[in-house]
Amino acid sequence: MYIHIGADVSLPAHWIVGIFNLDRVAPAGATTELMGQAEREGRLDWMTDDVPRSMVVTLDRVFLSPVSTATLRARLAGKSE
Repeated sequence: MYIHIGADVSLPAHWIVGIFNLDRVAPAGATTELMGQAEREGRLDWMTDDVPRSMVVTLDRVFLSPVSTATLRARLAGKSE
């Protein structure tokens, strides 16, 4: 099953390691550190020009998505929201 994560990008569901709500990220925490490391390594993909709502982590990439975590989780569960 493929999950549409925004900006015409769909990923196989089994590639997704985690989905994180960026509205709840501390300015200096593990999530921010992960994003910084992914950016330094060229593995960070911005999928919006606006402020991203969620971070989708796969085994080899980090995607900053305009889609909310609630919508992404519903898509993973096979529901539409």
